[in-house]
Amino acid sequence: MAVWSQLPDDLLSFIGMKLDILADRCRFRSVCKSWRCCLPPFAQPPLLMLSLEQQPPPESTEEYDEKYEYEGDDDDDEEEKEKNKKEDNSDGNPPLPLRGFVGIGGANEHDVVYKIELPEAHLRRCVGSTGNWIITIDKSGLIYLLNPFSRVQINLPRQSKFEYKFIKGSYVTPEIRRDSFTKKIILSSAGSSESNSGSINKKKCIAMAIHHWKQKLAIARPDDASWTTVHTPGTTSFVDIIFYKEHFYAVSFFGMIVVCDIDVTNDDPLHKTTPKASVVTENWLKLNCYKKIYLVEWMGELLLVIKFVEDLRKTKTEEDRRRKILPFYKTEKFELYKLDFANKKWEEVNNLEEYCLFLGDNTSVSIFANDYSLKKNCIYFTDDFTHGYRGTKTPGGLDMGVFDLEDKSIQPHYKSISTCYYSPPIWIIPTSFVK
Repeated sequence: MAVWSQLPDDLLSFIGMKLDILADRCRFRSVCKSWRCCLPPFAQPPLLMLSLEQQPPPESTEEYDEKYEYEGDDDDDEEEKEKNKKEDNSDGNPPLPLRGFVGIGGANEHDVVYKIELPEAHLRRCVGSTGNWIITIDKSGLIYLLNPFSRVQINLPRQSKFEYKFIKGSYVTPEIRRDSFTKKIILSSAGSSESNSGSINKKKCIAMAIHHWKQKLAIARPDDASWTTVHTPGTTSFVDIIFYKEHFYAVSFFGMIVVCDIDVTNDDPLHKTTPKASVVTENWLKLNCYKKIYLVEWMGELLLVIKFVEDLRKTKTEEDRRRKILPFYKTEKFELYKLDFANKKWEEVNNLEEYCLFLGDNTSVSIFANDYSLKKNCIYFTDDFTHGYRGTKTPGGLDMGVFDLEDKSIQPHYKSISTCYYSPPIWIIPTSFVK
């Protein structure tokens, strides 16, 4: 009888290369050293982190507005913070639900849901992801970097440490604190480059946030005491950010691009000079609440991508709207433009060639499609249209898919349903995969 640890290398290699499911390859390589050597390391696929199993609607999911104009601090609400800690703690309570992950690409990969214990993300909202790190916020306003695979967790300054704050004493529920104040957070590439090990170089990692109803920019490092506001032109509101060629760039609702003057190679760039942003291109887009704008690097170029969303409520009867017969909105199409830095002009892009894009609340990225049997010249998107789900007090996560730039069709990338009122599914793109 053959000893499994002494099977011929060529036979092991033949078997290993036949495995097309991520979990099967991981199990194969973990058997023993000889088996591991017969199957070379493989590209980690993009992962879709599913929502927490459906929770009841929060007390209030409405966006806050100018009545919450800012002063004061919410650090003194110790009773509420302790309540939230107990709520997130499973000690003495039934086990917390497992969190699902779906690999995208590869044969049958999209049909497999991997479930892992991730109590650190329970009842938290995910406001971004860079590499293997997700950024979470709990109902007391605490912000964390979380590696869902190693479960390493690192503090960022809490929400009350932004320059702009909720009015002290205004009616701010824990749900509003978690769901409405911070729009998005990303990390610099210097911070994410070591993320696969489950650790992070805190001196080289800079986080940038879009926050407040004015949608301001701020930066911080892990374990900093507070966020530092980035001074931007006029009263501009920003909708997306990217770390591109060692600089942070941001785009406004009207398409203005700014670059932030932050020296990320400096050991302490946040406290020696006041960070400022300068205009790269002026406003050029028209007002439209039913669109989302993204910045993404593609073959060295800076792309601006516009997602157009169709309002389905106007096609429904008053009774259907009252009963909240979903969906209320759906993605209609995308438009892509690349920036000519020399002439400060946008040029339309109609073909991504061998690449595909992953857009959503994550750091938007382009990926070489053949690396993991993905569809080239396509856009993989998640439901990040908060105006559509939070504004109607309905769960988000129904509007996801793959948009084909050639035939303009939209197909699902996840055939089941995963929805949440405050934190729909989000992409996790391993750093080694990003092009």
